[in-house]
Amino acid sequence: MDFPLFALTVVSISLSGVLAPGPLLAVTIAEGKRNRFAGFEVSLGHAMIEIPIILALYTFGRFVELGAWKSAISFAGGVVMFYLAYRELRGGGGEVKMRGVLSGVLMSALNPYFIIWWLTVGLTLVLLSMEFGMLGLIAFIILHEACDFGWLGFVSYFSGRLSELGGFERVLSYVSSAILIVFGTYFIATSISTLHLYL
Repeated sequence: MDFPLFALTVVSISLSGVLAPGPLLAVTIAEGKRNRFAGFEVSLGHAMIEIPIILALYTFGRFVELGAWKSAISFAGGVVMFYLAYRELRGGGGEVKMRGVLSGVLMSALNPYFIIWWLTVGLTLVLLSMEFGMLGLIAFIILHEACDFGWLGFVSYFSGRLSELGGFERVLSYVSSAILIVFGTYFIATSISTLHLYL
């Protein structure tokens, strides 16, 4: 995988997560009506949990010989993406009431799907970033967090108008699910095609 394709993959998969209606989006819309910049506060709290996880996974990937496990992790990531797409299409959102940075921290740390995502999909992206050394890690963190700050910042700023649009969250679910299905298929296909290298 070359660097532009890696960057596109990171942005696309990151957007599939941040676009998905769920606790972070719900609290951002709710808080945006009170504070236009709440999305940045929520994203900051989210990043406070995410960045240490990314660094831990990168360290794990560098110092542990994964071998065939890379293919297994990629396959698991693909399966999780299909499950999350299914969950989105069935309606996985929820009403959440919290405030600011703390909401971003709690909605991340206490969300089991967040942890599962990082142990499968996220770990696969971290392992891909290792192909480009420290540049890959830095690019991954910047691109991933930029998606969070950009989208949640936009949502909170225009929260009043967006919440009035009928079917807004449903459209986001369809977009998020489509991205998840495409990259879930890619992850699974890649894992199967590379598994023979370890057998």
